[in-house]
Amino acid sequence: MRFSLIAATTTSTTPAFTQPPNQVCATSYWNSTLKIVAGYTGYPSSALTRLYYPQAVTFDGYRYMYVADYSNNRIMRYNPGSGLASTGKVVAGYTTSGGSGSSQLNGPTGIFLDLNRTLYILDNLNYRVQKWIYGQPLGFTVAGGRGSGTTLDKISTGQGLFVDDQSIVYVSEIGNDRVTRWDNTIAGVIVNIIATNVVYVTNRSF
Repeated sequence: MRFSLIAATTTSTTPAFTQPPNQVCATSYWNSTLKIVAGYTGYPSSALTRLYYPQAVTFDGYRYMYVADYSNNRIMRYNPGSGLASTGKVVAGYTTSGGSGSSQLNGPTGIFLDLNRTLYILDNLNYRVQKWIYGQPLGFTVAGGRGSGTTLDKISTGQGLFVDDQSIVYVSEIGNDRVTRWDNTIAGVIVNIIATNVVYVTNRSF
């Protein structure tokens, strides 16, 4: 959402958004009518108008929608007001076959977007979290990336992701029944141990 600031001289400017990217207005109400805003029911493919097993969704302050397109190994961005079979733009993961390179993803299951539109991606089958700065062709690893395992320098099968305002990364691992915290180090710290599988960490930035 954009706001114009009017000065005494009637000069106006539109600043960058300062609200969290996925904050819901307190007076919101919900339309009970279903509307498809990306993809096409029952027709998965790698086309830019399609999705294939999408896993996570979030929004930025300009109402662009971001989708973790799991089986296409990419993150898609959609314009505000997108609908059925709208054409999306690939913003991370540039080969649908997947891979472990800096420009590639392999089965992304979680995404988090900060106020600068920097993406943090839970790159599930690479057992890592990738940080992808807005507009850049490559991401870099900020957690994991050393294969699957139970030691604190590794991430097992992951499901949810959160990043706080200190850029500390939290990952819920259903494969290890734990949540780990990564403080810009090469190893995580267990912050919670769950008796049964962790489902997700809520993707909120406030």
